[in-house]
Amino acid sequence: MKIQFYNLARPVTDARLFLNFQKNPPAFATLVNPRDLPADRQGISRVNSVGKFARANRKWRQILILGIGGSTLPAQVLIRTLARINLGARSEAAPEFFFLDNLDAEKTARIFGKLDWKKTLAIVITKSGGTLETLANFFVVKQKLGKNWRKQIVAITDADSGFLRKLATREKLSAFEISREVGGRFSIFSNVGLLPAALAGVNLRKLLAGAAATETREAFVFAGIHAAEFRRGKNISTFCVYSAALESLAKWWEQLLAESIGKNSRVGITPEIAVGATAQHSLLQLWADGPDDKFFIFAGVQNPKTDFKIPHPSSEFKFLQGKSMQQILRAEFEATVKSLVEKKRALATFEIPQSTEFEIGKLLQFWMLEVYFLGKLLGVNPLDQPGVERGKILARKLLS
Repeated sequence: MKIQFYNLARPVTDARLFLNFQKNPPAFATLVNPRDLPADRQGISRVNSVGKFARANRKWRQILILGIGGSTLPAQVLIRTLARINLGARSEAAPEFFFLDNLDAEKTARIFGKLDWKKTLAIVITKSGGTLETLANFFVVKQKLGKNWRKQIVAITDADSGFLRKLATREKLSAFEISREVGGRFSIFSNVGLLPAALAGVNLRKLLAGAAATETREAFVFAGIHAAEFRRGKNISTFCVYSAALESLAKWWEQLLAESIGKNSRVGITPEIAVGATAQHSLLQLWADGPDDKFFIFAGVQNPKTDFKIPHPSSEFKFLQGKSMQQILRAEFEATVKSLVEKKRALATFEIPQSTEFEIGKLLQFWMLEVYFLGKLLGVNPLDQPGVERGKILARKLLS
């Protein structure tokens, strides 16, 4: 992973924070253990259990994932970024994936219209076992599956408590656990992300090896830069990806940053996500000449798996002769960065060689570590979400 910085303030730092992390890391960081990789022992029971389940369930042609927020974004990132079905070479062994991640009846109807219920496996993911939106979808899906629903439902939830765990135990459903210590937005390397990824054919060992290879100190340093930019007025962080493979990762990052850092009237960073080169035709004017209130993060893939040459351009576009789509996109990436640097905008660029399991694993772990350190440096708890919990309580009262 290549990182470059431009126009930045002096980083915030705290040696004690890093030392405390090393002595007592948060639960999400212990899901991958650098000392055990690439040895086979790393997460062996977890990886083997989901791998065994995936091999036994290759018969399902469609996978319907029910969840919301941190219970579904991890699966979306791994599947849309890494699964073979999204790389232009669909394999007969790979199922189709659908996500019920909201209570939008029109979207749900469109998804239902594409499903063959006899060939569909539904995965219900809720850490608490009682997430309102997820269970509402579950009750509808359960009815659609009919009398064989028990054989077509998999639960991922708390190991001991909650409605879904009790139901799974009573009805003898296939069930996997979510650790109470790992929050949803930090759960991508738990069963929440790994089980769906295994069904999609993602190589879990390479994914976890990449995560374990992440340079923790590099994430800590970046968090110090991010904190410094916030303190000098950059209360918006703009994450612009120059790769379709990274679009879902950006959406996951959006929740990770917003829910982890926005904790009081003084501390909160608004995430803005964008896709290049499209954003150059909608947002670049604001970025370049509007308020200097943004910290820019640009991300790209250096060597994508596919590319297309530009065939026989017209004479006025002869400069495109022999060029490829990726070369043009690369030029757009560099030109946009240069234009913002000239405007003295604070900016960082990230590039990975390819969107492989190893590189994506490294990138995902980097951002979780960075946001964790960022919260600590800014004096907030990056692991809780009290504002979200209050909204859940009020919604239940209204419906009752």
